[in-house]
Amino acid sequence: MANSEIHTKRKKRSHNDLTRRELLKCGIYGGLASGLSVGLGLSGCKKQRSPKNKRVQQNQKRQQRGDRPNIILITLDTTRADHLGCYGYNRNTSPNLDRLASGSILYTRAIAPSSWTLPSHASLFTGKFTSSHGARYDANGPLDLSDAVHSTGSRQTGYRARGLAQDELTLATILKQNGYTTGAVVGGPWMKKVFGLDKGFEFYDDDQISTTSGRLAYQVTASALNWIENSQEREFFLFLNYFDPHAPYMAAEGFAKAFLPKDAILSKKDPSIEESIALYDAEILYMDYYIGKLLQKLKDWNLFENTFIIVTADHGELFGEHGKFKHGHYLYQQEIHVPLFLKYPGREVTPDQTDVPVQLNDIFAIILNRMGINLPQGIQAGVPPEIGHPIIAETYPISRFSSDGDWRVIIEGDFKFIWNSKDNHMLFNLKDDHGESVNLVHRIPERAETMAAQLDQYVAGLPKPGIATPTQQLDESTRKAIESLGYAK
Repeated sequence: MANSEIHTKRKKRSHNDLTRRELLKCGIYGGLASGLSVGLGLSGCKKQRSPKNKRVQQNQKRQQRGDRPNIILITLDTTRADHLGCYGYNRNTSPNLDRLASGSILYTRAIAPSSWTLPSHASLFTGKFTSSHGARYDANGPLDLSDAVHSTGSRQTGYRARGLAQDELTLATILKQNGYTTGAVVGGPWMKKVFGLDKGFEFYDDDQISTTSGRLAYQVTASALNWIENSQEREFFLFLNYFDPHAPYMAAEGFAKAFLPKDAILSKKDPSIEESIALYDAEILYMDYYIGKLLQKLKDWNLFENTFIIVTADHGELFGEHGKFKHGHYLYQQEIHVPLFLKYPGREVTPDQTDVPVQLNDIFAIILNRMGINLPQGIQAGVPPEIGHPIIAETYPISRFSSDGDWRVIIEGDFKFIWNSKDNHMLFNLKDDHGESVNLVHRIPERAETMAAQLDQYVAGLPKPGIATPTQQLDESTRKAIESLGYAK
């Protein structure tokens, strides 16, 4: 489509309605090439008004009084820890996140409780593992995605899922009950309200998600800043989900050129693994740029110092390791080792790095503990270094998407045991074998058997999930988004 055609269509559709590919073509998404300074006032974003001096002064006074801090929790969808500079990556993918991490407590051994979006975020919001909160693929689940994603043609059975259980007590609900204003802006289709993750949020913006690309980072940041500007009368909790690094990798030219070979063709239909990784890194760089815009505005508004900022990811991505690609069907380290760093308010905690094991469900406990709020009963979350539970992960793929069965993991010290429903069990020494290439399950059978028993016993003893979110008809944008992600064929 030519630029002139797109400009004509703008009369009927805002930039918020254009796909990422269209934004690329008309130069909106790619306008940040080569260090150009572009503000957030892009067409399709709400232009941010400068707050009045009175509001800035109020924020400063609140900080001086020692009022409870604001809380911002950010998930970087599909972002591997080892692709960020603060975790030693050799490409400059994350300068703004790296600066934030330098003033934070950075965990080098953070593990996601699953390898795809819905269960990982449900664990983040409830302090529970997948087997306990219940948000997962489930052949007997009440949410029939087959009906939802196939508007025409014959019904295909077997594709069902559970949303978050109705009776789950979420982080947002607890903070709301304790006087916080709660808001969220999400970028990915599995974060849509229909899956139940909006529970406890007074404001939950899941608009503009209608394709596999989800929402662009500039849209998430613009909406977030608009909400913050109008939510400063009392302490706030804001959750942000940036979706850009998720496949397909369609980085803007100005960012892609930072990592692609000079002769690479940006629009190539079948990029090599190396080109895919370069585009993935470029997506992280683009996301980082707009997170940087968010952080700068917090500083401009005198909010940064008195805000507790937590950054993590829901899962990672495979690029041919173990002969696999993407995520959700396995539990290798490339999928479940995620970034996690916490910028505490003021100077109350000295920045540091730690190898203490921690999981996304523990963020639930960390936040409530910092705010002086009692932890609810029945959760599987704790405050490091005594988290009080084993490090585990689970994924239960739908059989027509993966024929390799279900997977569970337990990590104990340097050893990682992987249980498989089809008896393809594995044991790795992560200290000596970062790439998980040497299966020790038959070399050290005693350790494998012990860890398998610990995993079985722990999962079997978890509280069972309550009644799942009722069956709902997905809205058209959610239907299109899930269909384009390849979850239905």
